Amino acid sequence: MTNADGAKSDGGGSGSLEKLKKIFQMKKDGTLRETIADWRWIFRYTKKYRWYVVVQTFFGIIGTTLGLVSSVLSKFTVDIVTGGKTDSVAFMAISMVLSSLIGLVFTSLRSRISAKISLRVFNDIRAEVFETLLSGDWQSVRAYPTGDIMNRLNNDSNRIASIAISWIPSVVITLYSFGASFLTMLYYNASIALIALLGAPFMAAASGILLKKSRSCNRRSFEKQSEVLSFESETFHNYDTVKSLGAVKEFAKLFRGKQEEYRDAALKANMFSIHANIFLSLVGKLIYFATFVYCVYLLWSGRITYGDMTLFLNLRSKVTSGFDSLLGIMPQMVQSAVSAKRIREFFDIPREERLLSDSEIAALAKPPIEVRLESASFGYEKGREIIRRSGFYAQTGEIVAVIGASGQGKTTLLRLLLSLVSPNEGRAEYLDASGRAHILMPDHRKLFSYVPQGNTVVSGTIAENLRLTNESATDEQLLNALECACALDFVQKMGGLEAKIGEKGHGISEGQAQRIAIARAILRDAPILMLDEATSSLDAETERSIINGIVKNHPDKLCIISTHRTGVLSLASRIYRVCDGGIKTVSIDTLLAEAGESAADENE
Repeated sequence: MTNADGAKSDGGGSGSLEKLKKIFQMKKDGTLRETIADWRWIFRYTKKYRWYVVVQTFFGIIGTTLGLVSSVLSKFTVDIVTGGKTDSVAFMAISMVLSSLIGLVFTSLRSRISAKISLRVFNDIRAEVFETLLSGDWQSVRAYPTGDIMNRLNNDSNRIASIAISWIPSVVITLYSFGASFLTMLYYNASIALIALLGAPFMAAASGILLKKSRSCNRRSFEKQSEVLSFESETFHNYDTVKSLGAVKEFAKLFRGKQEEYRDAALKANMFSIHANIFLSLVGKLIYFATFVYCVYLLWSGRITYGDMTLFLNLRSKVTSGFDSLLGIMPQMVQSAVSAKRIREFFDIPREERLLSDSEIAALAKPPIEVRLESASFGYEKGREIIRRSGFYAQTGEIVAVIGASGQGKTTLLRLLLSLVSPNEGRAEYLDASGRAHILMPDHRKLFSYVPQGNTVVSGTIAENLRLTNESATDEQLLNALECACALDFVQKMGGLEAKIGEKGHGISEGQAQRIAIARAILRDAPILMLDEATSSLDAETERSIINGIVKNHPDKLCIISTHRTGVLSLASRIYRVCDGGIKTVSIDTLLAEAGESAADENE
């Protein structure tokens, strides 16, 4: 036989030695250390609900004790019947039934408590992860596919919750059942007790060896499941595109491919579990057979009674099942440790720092204000800069336009101003009314009202959508914001503020969704309004009306607009073009001349 390093090992008395070697190997490659760290993290939730754990353990011990009492009573009942003494049969039978029923009550109470607290832990973990992701560093969070986040947020959290509250009661109750059953057997017949215990070291060694392999199989299965969920999320997010391209069969084929990969990984983990269970079950059955044969021999030789044999077989079952339960906890702990590691990765994401109070933010919001970039460079990947040593400037009362071909960096420029990302070189600054410069950071995001590209409304009423930025806004304020965004007419035709919007804006057009999003941004009443292609689905007249309405009703706002429309550009105080890594000012006359030359080339 060879060990993990390929060296030969002897066969005699090697069970404990091999287990010890495996533990040292796990320690060497870091698996054991990671698993212990994962379990310690899970234990945080166990400690938080420790009193429920204590109660659950107490009920479990009571139920187990009553089960043992019932087994002992059954021995005496059998002995009474086989001995021809029937006077006490009724009493013993009633006692057995009562102990069983009371034990069932305590077992049910334990199950109920476990379910209630597991749900609390599940919600706690999900809420903490949800908040962590929302407050985490933008780039770090965006590195995770949506499906993977959803899988970890739901499935991994559920695995942790199910084990966090139950593992201590399970271990304590199982150990108690195992020990009490063994000691009872030992009291009546030491040799039978030792036979029943014979397989324990064998199973313990096997479970230690299987730990690392089980962890690896489960992690791969979870990862493949995340890939399936990511593909589902992406597909339904682009549902209209898939349908319009006639790519239903292609997407279905890709989905089946990813399902096959998940199936293979899950079946591999399942087969490994089956092989392990077969091995452990065979050992258990071998011990049962040996105990049964020995009991028959003792009964035949007159050294035990029929009641003794009934008790021994019953308790042997409890000893074996107790040990099996202890070993059964191991796969659950492995799965939960894998899930804990996946969840802990989220908690390792850097959090955005919050350094300013609401009063400090309010003071900074007083006009006039300015935002600017100075010699700023940024790239999402090292060595691939999208913006290189460029500048940008905008102040209160201005409409500043940002133009550029798709993929050149317009949205990246806006993300720099929003502090979703920070310059690799140079500075992104905010200048308050006194002219004091502040390095832009996440706290300053409260000074911006941002409308990103695409449909950003959520399911619910129009009022609920608008109040996402100002929950205390009155209906009058909501209507004023809708009017400013040229959305009041169609909202009233829909039934007013309580009209429902479906998921992803179902029931309204793209242009209507954009106008509701603009109204929501206006309602935020921040000193800077930032529109990223937010009027792309509107006609030129409506777009101009919205911009004019914002300027008229909110003259102290600074408007930064990413657009391609020349109608908006004519209203701009300054136009910046993002192209080839640079941000440069350009005049409206130059743009009109370029547009004319382009039209002439097309006619030729």
